[in-house]
Amino acid sequence: MVFVKGDLSFKNARGFAYLIFFTYLFFLSFSNVFAGALLVSGNGIYDESGNLIKSLTVNDLLFDGTEYYYIQTDGIYTLDGKTKIDIKNAQRVGLNYVLANLKVYKISKGNATTIGTVSSKMKSIYVQDDYIIGIEGNQIVCYFQDKIVWSISTSASSIKVSGSYLAVFDSQTQLFNISNPKYIKLERVYPKFKDYVFFDIYHVFADDSKIYFYRGNARLSTTFPYKGALLTDGTFLYSGTLVISSELTQKELKFSVKSLVPVPSSSETDEGEKQIVQIPSTQQTTIQTTPQTTTNKETETSEKNYPSQEKPSEPEPTIVKPTVTQPVQKTPKLYELVWKVVLSDDVFGKPAVKDNVAYVPTLKGNLLSISNGKINWTYKASFVVVGHVTVGEHIYLASWDDNIYAVDEKGSLKWKLALDGDISQGPAWDGYYLYVVTDNGTVYVLKDNIRNASIVSSYRTASYPVVPPSVSLSGKIFVVDGVGNLWRDKSVQSFVGKVKNLPVVSETPYISQQLGFTLYDDMGVSYEFVPMVKETQILRGKSVFMTINEEVTDAVVSKEKLYIMTSSGKLLIIDKSTKKTLFSDTVPNGKYISLSNGYLYAFGKEVRSYYVNDTPAGFWNSLFANPLNWNSGVK
Repeated sequence: MVFVKGDLSFKNARGFAYLIFFTYLFFLSFSNVFAGALLVSGNGIYDESGNLIKSLTVNDLLFDGTEYYYIQTDGIYTLDGKTKIDIKNAQRVGLNYVLANLKVYKISKGNATTIGTVSSKMKSIYVQDDYIIGIEGNQIVCYFQDKIVWSISTSASSIKVSGSYLAVFDSQTQLFNISNPKYIKLERVYPKFKDYVFFDIYHVFADDSKIYFYRGNARLSTTFPYKGALLTDGTFLYSGTLVISSELTQKELKFSVKSLVPVPSSSETDEGEKQIVQIPSTQQTTIQTTPQTTTNKETETSEKNYPSQEKPSEPEPTIVKPTVTQPVQKTPKLYELVWKVVLSDDVFGKPAVKDNVAYVPTLKGNLLSISNGKINWTYKASFVVVGHVTVGEHIYLASWDDNIYAVDEKGSLKWKLALDGDISQGPAWDGYYLYVVTDNGTVYVLKDNIRNASIVSSYRTASYPVVPPSVSLSGKIFVVDGVGNLWRDKSVQSFVGKVKNLPVVSETPYISQQLGFTLYDDMGVSYEFVPMVKETQILRGKSVFMTINEEVTDAVVSKEKLYIMTSSGKLLIIDKSTKKTLFSDTVPNGKYISLSNGYLYAFGKEVRSYYVNDTPAGFWNSLFANPLNWNSGVK
């Protein structure tokens, strides 16, 4: 790399200079005869050797794999200036993507096509392979064809995409792998930084003063001063006027680099090989509408190399209008993962699902409303939540702060009611009353009066119940206490030990084997999950149906299928007639599943939605009776 430029020969041969100048531009634009980068500075476009290629005010550059473009306030131009794409006030959000008027355009072959529309609240936007990633409120959201495919809870105010990585700048810097943008994977967590780029073999970060190099978790001792946004073409790392090679040597440019695009080598272009140049990711800045003041050295460079004052007038460019496309609504493939939400807290109690909205309780006391890959709202209880959520007139949440909370579908608290102790089990609902048992063993029957609640009746059983109240059609209340006694209303009926659920069939509770649970399908056939030492035996009626070689934590039954979640997070879909596994996947820290309106929801460290084209069927088709967790005999 050479930064000192000599005077041009034949200074007085003006025509010869013109010939060299336009020949140079021709080969640059269409032949890609050198490797490196085109750089944007305050007064124009440079090559990586510091030669001024085009002297004009440029907001940014784009590259679609064959053609280069520069962005100005009034439109997007091909580098030769012959074509103008009529998009005003465009902001680069990817190597060949721009954002304007809340529309994201893909620039290719001299044209622009919309790939999506974003919210006015979305910020820090980047596009990778047509996937639109940005921050909306307290979430990082990824869209594809105007549908959310994943989201992550965050308090970060900025992110940055570089190569196959997404850096999230929060109290720590989280680095995610997005080599396939549809699936996001946490790579590592680093200290707090403000800038990032993937360069050569290094993860490069910067704070307000220094640039740091990491290989994996190991930080190199070498640092450099931070002089501006981190940019790379794969061969060099740029920060303001600073240029760093892969050997970690530095040089200084005579101008400051504010953006760049890579330039493939001629061999890569001619032979059709895959480009090895790292695609750069730039920090988004406010688009400038007035030229920046240039230094004397920059002006001197321009005057020395090219006769910028006496260039012949260029013809008016051809105006190209962008193409606006409407997203095509497609039915997902069977068992396709449609979206996921990465949670920042643990799920202990079972979520409820109403239609296509999941209500998820977290251990720290948050109630999340999630649908279509996004957290709609969060309600915060004052203490820990370990019981399930129930959906009736409202969304009901029980907490260790002694309260039952009733929240509406918009996330607003309608009422809360203090009882006589911690509440570890979620409530039951039969369409008329809410049934709650506290850790003290007090059973409450509550009336939801929409704006408040009243206690209809209460009585004492024994302390530390192991399952929620189960309610029969006639209103009989069954509770299992911490010793294992089964209570029917105010009296002990029998000893049953510890079970995970208590289905009530024809006014009679079905008692599963120790630590087991039972479901009933639409034919009235029971599926009992019996935990063994290293496996779970599933009984259909009284016969062994099949054996799973680990603990089963949750299950749902439909007309033809059995949906299973295991302790390792393995999700299984099993054909009830053939016993064949139709689909399997692994959910991080997976614990619960629910089936509703054709979609299967899995809950763990992530909330996932799979398209299964199925609905639950049966009198007691889920752990707590149905997707709403009513835990009662009401279907």
